[in-house]
Amino acid sequence: MLEKPSKLRIALISGTVIGAVSSIPGISLINCCCCAGVWLGGVLALYLYKKQLTEEMPQLESSDALMLGLMAGVIGAFTATIINVLILFTLGPVEAELVKSIAEKVLDRLVEQGSMTTDMVDLMKEQIDQSIRDAGNLSNIFGSLFIALIVYPIFTILGALLGFAIFRRKTPP
Repeated sequence: MLEKPSKLRIALISGTVIGAVSSIPGISLINCCCCAGVWLGGVLALYLYKKQLTEEMPQLESSDALMLGLMAGVIGAFTATIINVLILFTLGPVEAELVKSIAEKVLDRLVEQGSMTTDMVDLMKEQIDQSIRDAGNLSNIFGSLFIALIVYPIFTILGALLGFAIFRRKTPP
Protein backbone atom coordinates (compact mmCIF):
# COMPACT_ATOMS: atom_id res chain seq x y z
CA MET A 1 0.00 0.00 0.00
CA LEU A 2 1.34 3.44 -0.95
CA GLU A 3 1.85 6.26 1.52
CA LYS A 4 -0.44 9.25 1.55
CA PRO A 5 0.81 12.35 -0.29
CA SER A 6 2.51 15.21 1.54
CA LYS A 7 0.21 17.74 3.14
CA LEU A 8 2.71 20.62 3.08
CA ARG A 9 2.26 21.58 -0.58
CA ILE A 10 -1.53 21.54 -0.26
CA ALA A 11 -1.34 23.57 2.97
CA LEU A 12 0.91 26.14 1.28
CA ILE A 13 -1.49 26.51 -1.66
CA SER A 14 -4.66 26.75 0.43
CA GLY A 15 -2.97 28.92 3.09
CA THR A 16 -1.91 31.36 0.39
CA VAL A 17 -5.48 31.45 -0.93
CA ILE A 18 -6.76 32.08 2.61
CA GLY A 19 -4.25 34.89 3.09
CA ALA A 20 -5.15 36.52 -0.22
CA VAL A 21 -8.90 36.27 0.35
CA SER A 22 -8.48 37.66 3.86
CA SER A 23 -6.27 40.58 2.85
CA ILE A 24 -7.27 41.99 -0.51
CA PRO A 25 -9.57 44.98 0.05
CA GLY A 26 -13.12 44.24 -1.02
CA ILE A 27 -12.65 40.49 -1.30
CA SER A 28 -11.83 40.33 2.40
CA LEU A 29 -15.41 41.32 3.21
CA ILE A 30 -16.36 37.66 2.65
CA ASN A 31 -14.84 37.00 6.08
CA CYS A 32 -17.52 39.19 7.67
CA CYS A 33 -19.82 36.20 7.19
CA CYS A 34 -18.46 33.88 9.92
CA CYS A 35 -14.95 33.82 8.39
CA ALA A 36 -16.37 32.26 5.21
CA GLY A 37 -13.13 32.81 3.27
CA VAL A 38 -11.17 30.91 5.90
CA TRP A 39 -13.77 28.09 5.96
CA LEU A 40 -13.55 27.84 2.18
CA GLY A 41 -9.77 27.63 2.43
CA GLY A 42 -10.17 24.55 4.64
CA VAL A 43 -12.60 22.98 2.17
CA LEU A 44 -10.17 23.79 -0.66
CA ALA A 45 -7.30 22.14 1.22
CA LEU A 46 -9.23 18.93 1.66
CA TYR A 47 -10.48 18.96 -1.93
CA LEU A 48 -6.94 19.35 -3.31
CA TYR A 49 -5.63 16.64 -0.99
CA LYS A 50 -8.45 14.26 -1.95
CA LYS A 51 -7.59 14.76 -5.63
CA GLN A 52 -4.05 13.48 -4.94
CA LEU A 53 -5.23 10.25 -3.33
CA THR A 54 -5.35 7.14 -5.50
CA GLU A 55 -7.12 3.82 -4.96
CA GLU A 56 -3.89 2.18 -3.75
CA MET A 57 -3.42 4.75 -0.97
CA PRO A 58 -5.06 4.59 2.46
CA GLN A 59 -8.46 6.25 2.68
CA LEU A 60 -8.93 9.84 3.71
CA GLU A 61 -9.30 10.17 7.49
CA SER A 62 -10.57 12.91 9.75
CA SER A 63 -7.04 13.28 11.14
CA ASP A 64 -5.92 14.28 7.63
CA ALA A 65 -8.56 17.02 7.66
CA LEU A 66 -7.45 18.23 11.08
CA MET A 67 -3.79 18.43 10.09
CA LEU A 68 -4.52 20.07 6.75
CA GLY A 69 -6.79 22.62 8.43
CA LEU A 70 -4.26 23.42 11.11
CA MET A 71 -1.37 23.78 8.66
CA ALA A 72 -3.37 25.83 6.15
CA GLY A 73 -4.75 28.07 8.91
CA VAL A 74 -1.31 28.89 10.31
CA ILE A 75 0.09 29.53 6.83
CA GLY A 76 -2.98 31.62 6.00
CA ALA A 77 -2.51 33.75 9.13
CA PHE A 78 1.09 34.54 8.23
CA THR A 79 0.22 35.14 4.57
CA ALA A 80 -2.68 37.45 5.46
CA THR A 81 -0.47 39.45 7.82
CA ILE A 82 2.26 39.85 5.21
CA ILE A 83 -0.20 40.91 2.50
CA ASN A 84 -1.94 43.30 4.92
CA VAL A 85 1.37 44.95 5.81
CA LEU A 86 2.32 45.27 2.13
CA ILE A 87 -1.05 46.84 1.30
CA LEU A 88 -0.85 49.12 4.34
CA PHE A 89 2.57 50.46 3.39
CA THR A 90 1.87 50.78 -0.35
CA LEU A 91 -1.75 51.96 -0.48
CA GLY A 92 -2.38 53.07 3.08
CA PRO A 93 -5.28 52.01 5.28
CA VAL A 94 -7.78 51.56 2.42
CA GLU A 95 -10.39 49.54 4.28
CA ALA A 96 -9.99 51.59 7.44
CA GLU A 97 -10.78 54.76 5.53
CA LEU A 98 -13.85 53.12 4.02
CA VAL A 99 -15.07 52.02 7.44
CA LYS A 100 -14.30 55.49 8.79
CA SER A 101 -16.47 57.19 6.17
CA ILE A 102 -19.36 54.80 6.84
CA ALA A 103 -19.02 55.23 10.62
CA GLU A 104 -18.95 59.01 10.30
CA LYS A 105 -22.16 58.98 8.26
CA VAL A 106 -23.85 56.76 10.84
CA LEU A 107 -22.64 58.96 13.70
CA ASP A 108 -23.86 62.12 11.94
CA ARG A 109 -27.30 60.53 11.54
CA LEU A 110 -27.36 59.65 15.23
CA VAL A 111 -26.67 63.30 16.08
CA GLU A 112 -29.44 64.42 13.71
CA GLN A 113 -31.88 62.04 15.40
CA GLY A 114 -30.83 63.22 18.85
CA SER A 115 -29.59 59.78 19.91
CA MET A 116 -26.08 61.06 20.64
CA THR A 117 -24.57 64.37 21.58
CA THR A 118 -22.09 66.18 19.36
CA ASP A 119 -19.39 65.82 22.01
CA MET A 120 -19.79 62.04 22.09
CA VAL A 121 -19.63 61.83 18.29
CA ASP A 122 -16.54 64.03 18.15
CA LEU A 123 -14.85 61.80 20.72
CA MET A 124 -15.75 58.67 18.74
CA LYS A 125 -14.45 60.22 15.49
CA GLU A 126 -11.18 61.08 17.24
CA GLN A 127 -10.89 57.47 18.45
CA ILE A 128 -11.46 56.21 14.90
CA ASP A 129 -8.77 58.56 13.57
CA GLN A 130 -6.37 57.43 16.31
CA SER A 131 -6.92 53.75 15.49
CA ILE A 132 -6.25 54.42 11.79
CA ARG A 133 -3.02 56.26 12.67
CA ASP A 134 -1.95 53.35 14.91
CA ALA A 135 -2.73 50.69 12.28
CA GLY A 136 0.89 50.55 11.09
CA ASN A 137 2.41 50.20 14.56
CA LEU A 138 4.49 47.10 15.04
CA SER A 139 2.51 46.15 18.15
CA ASN A 140 -0.78 46.28 16.20
CA ILE A 141 0.68 44.19 13.40
CA PHE A 142 1.86 41.52 15.84
CA GLY A 143 -1.44 41.74 17.72
CA SER A 144 -3.33 41.07 14.49
CA LEU A 145 -1.00 38.16 13.72
CA PHE A 146 -1.56 36.71 17.19
CA ILE A 147 -5.34 36.86 16.80
CA ALA A 148 -5.12 35.40 13.28
CA LEU A 149 -2.96 32.54 14.56
CA ILE A 150 -5.81 31.63 16.90
CA VAL A 151 -8.85 32.29 14.70
CA TYR A 152 -7.67 31.10 11.26
CA PRO A 153 -6.67 27.55 12.28
CA ILE A 154 -9.95 27.07 14.14
CA PHE A 155 -12.10 28.03 11.16
CA THR A 156 -9.82 26.31 8.65
CA ILE A 157 -10.05 23.08 10.65
CA LEU A 158 -13.85 23.43 10.64
CA GLY A 159 -13.76 23.99 6.87
CA ALA A 160 -11.49 20.98 6.37
CA LEU A 161 -13.81 18.81 8.48
CA LEU A 162 -16.72 20.04 6.40
CA GLY A 163 -14.73 19.11 3.30
CA PHE A 164 -14.04 15.70 4.83
CA ALA A 165 -17.76 15.14 5.29
CA ILE A 166 -18.37 16.16 1.67
CA PHE A 167 -15.45 14.49 -0.13
CA ARG A 168 -14.74 11.28 1.80
CA ARG A 169 -15.37 7.99 0.09
CA LYS A 170 -18.75 6.69 1.15
CA THR A 171 -18.81 3.06 2.23
CA PRO A 172 -21.93 1.13 1.22
CA PRO A 173 -24.04 -0.26 4.10
